[in-house]
Amino acid sequence: MKLLVSDFDGTYFRDLDSLENNNKEIKKFREKGNLFMLSSGRSFKSLKEVSQKYKIEYDFLSCCDGSILYDNKDNILIKFDLYMNILNDFLKLKKYAKIERIQYSYPNDYYKRFHGKTLIGCNLVIRNECVTDLFLKKYKEMEECYPKYDFLVYKHDDVTFFCLKNKGINKSSTVKFLKEKYNIPHQDIYTIGDNENDYYMLKYFNGYYVGNPDERIKNVSLKGFQEVADLLKEIEKSSN
Repeated sequence: MKLLVSDFDGTYFRDLDSLENNNKEIKKFREKGNLFMLSSGRSFKSLKEVSQKYKIEYDFLSCCDGSILYDNKDNILIKFDLYMNILNDFLKLKKYAKIERIQYSYPNDYYKRFHGKTLIGCNLVIRNECVTDLFLKKYKEMEECYPKYDFLVYKHDDVTFFCLKNKGINKSSTVKFLKEKYNIPHQDIYTIGDNENDYYMLKYFNGYYVGNPDERIKNVSLKGFQEVADLLKEIEKSSN
């Protein structure tokens, strides 16, 4: 049994043609008894909706950058709750930059306001032109004050996500869980992505990239492909 883990935005979904090719190859892959997981920074609600819309067959959904894992029956297999003692201090960073929005990451979705429920993460979303030197300085200071947490930075074309999670929780966390649960040999786990939040799963498992990501992603990957379907064809060839 093999496991393929794919990022969604920019990787599994690049355009409708590649999506169709990916769906065809995933169907063949799963029919042979292999497992497929979509892994995304999206919430469960969002990732579930797009997988249904585009008729993507999957075994697992890893959401909020590895903070929570669902099977294809919507059961939660594992989640990593955020300890709450840091949240108030983290939110004080708002005064050092204009915040576009705050994402409170709950098991099923992102909400704009925190209502005292269990969180699995918190993101400050700032437009790139609004990220100030003072904010970056305070963000770094907070990271040094709280070594038991990860302060992650994911920059996109228009906005940057400043994310708070428990230490060591990233997309590789749910991959490791499935590896142990199903006793999958390390060499039979394949990961593919295109952005900074894919870094650790590409580094720790057989990693591949699509498109033209930055050098940090390329350096931890074995090879690049035009689409996920191309990786699946190569896996099939190596199995014969």
